Amino acid sequence: MKKREITYNKILSASWQLFQDNGFENTTTRQIAQAANVATGTVFSHFPTKLDMLKVAMHNQIDELINEAKATDEQHSASLKLRHYAKYLFAFYLSNRDFSKELLCGIIWHSEFFTGQLNLFKHLLFSEQEYNELKATVMMDCYFMTLLEGLSNEHSSVDQMLHSLSQKLKLVSQ
Repeated sequence: MKKREITYNKILSASWQLFQDNGFENTTTRQIAQAANVATGTVFSHFPTKLDMLKVAMHNQIDELINEAKATDEQHSASLKLRHYAKYLFAFYLSNRDFSKELLCGIIWHSEFFTGQLNLFKHLLFSEQEYNELKATVMMDCYFMTLLEGLSNEHSSVDQMLHSLSQKLKLVSQ
């Protein structure tokens, strides 16, 4: 591994830990630099903004969650697969509510960052049936609206969100 890549990973790891410990808003780039044992300017040479660090860190966390969920995925329909994966993802987002909200606010107008990951996920849902782009897109709309609703309600739970998602997916499948 090259020195630049090692430094990049140190910064990313330090930022993720600080975001979890202190929250996104309460974490400064100076703290990240100190935790990664690099200069503040080095942080900015790898990540233009703190939000960029959060986007990459969340992207990596989501990839890990999806791989974890794949290991137990025994579903055959796209809707049931989405519900299966949503259980893992909703739990993650709720347990990281503050910076999940921050991330969603930050990417709403910059969705190209997650487009590749989202397209792979949509195809994963249809891995055992013919891919339907329109249905996959509508299913993802249901998923993201449920996620936004869940993150907006301080009392929401994974089970409530899964129930809401299931109800929406039933309408899509009719």
